[in-house]
Amino acid sequence: MGQTPATAATDAPALSSKAPVAENANALGQDEPLTLVIHMAEDCPVCKVWRESSSGLAVAKQLPQTWPHLQVVFIERKSLSGSETESLYPAPLHYLYEGRKERYQLSPAVPLFEIVLRDTVIFRRSGLPGWSEGAVPTLKALEDGREGPRSPVKPPATPR
Repeated sequence: MGQTPATAATDAPALSSKAPVAENANALGQDEPLTLVIHMAEDCPVCKVWRESSSGLAVAKQLPQTWPHLQVVFIERKSLSGSETESLYPAPLHYLYEGRKERYQLSPAVPLFEIVLRDTVIFRRSGLPGWSEGAVPTLKALEDGREGPRSPVKPPATPR
């Protein structure tokens, strides 16, 4: 029997920006992919603030240029009161949708930031602090721990 990728925060302890990466995940291989999934809703006022902030969407879009093995995926449902649909998820991440569907979690608090490594959600946090105090520092810690030669790319400024 094959294993299904873990998706619940309880399946894998969430990384904390204060905890050493070694305690939370094995070091990233030199070419190992990492995925940042950003959940939003079109009518979400907090999402709007994040989108319009110079330290929000603008930073998220530039992260793959800073860290070439990072893929950023945006999942935006129509409304806060609506649910995410399978069509919002790219094929490689359909297992995340299926896991949410099984747990009746298709309307997560937004904005929600998840980091996926080896088909497992290793970080999940919502709200503006989930971005500035969580996702960005955690990505930086993971990338700093990546094995192999470092590229001379300057890391993004930590949003405030």
